[in-house]
Amino acid sequence: MLSWHPGGKGAILAHAGAVHMDTTEEFESIHANYAQDKLKECIIGKVTQKAMDHMKKDAEQKKAEASQTDKKDPEIALDKHKWTQATLTTKKRLSRDTQLYTFTLPTPAKKLGLSTGQHIQLGFHFEDRLVVRPYTPTRPILDTEDDGSFNLVVKTYSPDENQPGGTMSNILDCLREGEEVEVKVRRNTILRAWAHRFDNVTLILGGSGVTPGYQIIARILKTPDDKMRVKVIDANKSENDILLSSELEDFSKNHCEQFQIAHVLCHPSDKWKDLKGHVNEDIIKEHAFEPAEGNVALLCGPPTMIQKAALPALRDWGYDEDRNLFGFQGSWRLGCTSGVHIYILHSSSLVQS
Repeated sequence: MLSWHPGGKGAILAHAGAVHMDTTEEFESIHANYAQDKLKECIIGKVTQKAMDHMKKDAEQKKAEASQTDKKDPEIALDKHKWTQATLTTKKRLSRDTQLYTFTLPTPAKKLGLSTGQHIQLGFHFEDRLVVRPYTPTRPILDTEDDGSFNLVVKTYSPDENQPGGTMSNILDCLREGEEVEVKVRRNTILRAWAHRFDNVTLILGGSGVTPGYQIIARILKTPDDKMRVKVIDANKSENDILLSSELEDFSKNHCEQFQIAHVLCHPSDKWKDLKGHVNEDIIKEHAFEPAEGNVALLCGPPTMIQKAALPALRDWGYDEDRNLFGFQGSWRLGCTSGVHIYILHSSSLVQS
């Protein structure tokens, strides 16, 4: 199972030996009927009654602790323990398979209340089940932009003879203005607070992994007194698959001394003049910061790109996991599908409390 799991073996091994309801909750929140059927083939036994009692007690204890410790700002809409309605106000087609969705939160809430790099859970109710997927908003970035609405850039994965398509992306594609979805903050999204100071950040991104990376890029470049330099390697199949291309191009033109981006396409058109093929050691060494003091590398993208290409190349170059090499949204090590709060102590725009 570990060899063929689409999310990589890390997503499973992250729960190895754990006895709690979080495993069930996470599985059901991100898997469709196909995975439910495959799960039946993988069952090797059942937990004992003692384990079941422990899981129930653990869930009740977490619920009680949450109700006592959580203090919610009345101006912030999202809650990690309950769903909030969000209304689709506009949607704009960016390419043949990608759209920009703008959602508005219910009054009197005035803010989304997310930190840089944090994502939301988006939910949609069918008659018999709730479909949930994680997404990273591309707006708001700064506190001054937090006006009670948020943007999502989502690529629609349509069904074909080879794959069933993306459940939530197709729901959004069919959603009409004025219709609602449900949102909440993902629990346990903070994975690590870095104990280092970084001056330069390399982001190696692939496909839709650019959206959490974009939050970090935009936060740095939109903050006048933030001097952190950013280099990005963004891997996609074709020109059409580059998400947020115009925004990234604007950053490149307006912040050329602080921001550099290299696009790598494996199936480009004949007109494409930039990098072709797949992310490899040569591309990384040419377009990333070297593993010197004050430099950090962040990875976000398809497991194959991360595990087979980026991670080995960065390790061999001298980067060290948990010191100056981290993953988020599909991390190779933590195996999570949740976002990560980014703590870069040197960067004034990214410091979190």
